[in-house]
Amino acid sequence: MGGKTAVRTREKWVDDVKVIACILVVLGHFFASVQSYAPGGVLYEWFHKTIYYFHVPLFFICSGYLYQKYSRVDDIKSYLKNISKKALALGIPYVTFSSVTWVLKTVFSRDVNNQIGGFCDTLFLHPTAPYWYLYALFFIFLVTPTFSTVKMTAVGLAVAIAAKAYILTGVVQKYMLYRLFLQMKSGLCLE
Repeated sequence: MGGKTAVRTREKWVDDVKVIACILVVLGHFFASVQSYAPGGVLYEWFHKTIYYFHVPLFFICSGYLYQKYSRVDDIKSYLKNISKKALALGIPYVTFSSVTWVLKTVFSRDVNNQIGGFCDTLFLHPTAPYWYLYALFFIFLVTPTFSTVKMTAVGLAVAIAAKAYILTGVVQKYMLYRLFLQMKSGLCLE
């Protein structure tokens, strides 16, 4: 009876960032839907692209911060326990809402603007919007270690940045090869 219990307090700044990100998501979708009725100019294009560059990454940053702060994975047992918690916390809403969306889009397939694939394909390979976020977040938690010191965190961040740079380099190289192929193809067609 006399023991103290640990009380987890909410971090207001994380909630504030999530609210801002939610507002940006709503604005982005609103402006995208209105564009078909009233095409925007340069300012609209800039605003729309700017929102889409960072509104979803803000959610991932908040999730990553809270994951690092409140999760401790020191061995395989704690890893499996953590993954099972994440599978339940993210999996139940993902499977529930994806299933409902799949049923509605299948039943009303003639009336929806985006057709949907098979049930297993939708659930496991091609998650539907907006539930792809839960799907991706689970896999990020699956491969992201927790860090117990600032030094370990810095090393993890450096590895992540290097991996991202490597991936971007590959994407840029593929894009450059694709452009070169198109130029060669159009050059061959002109002769």
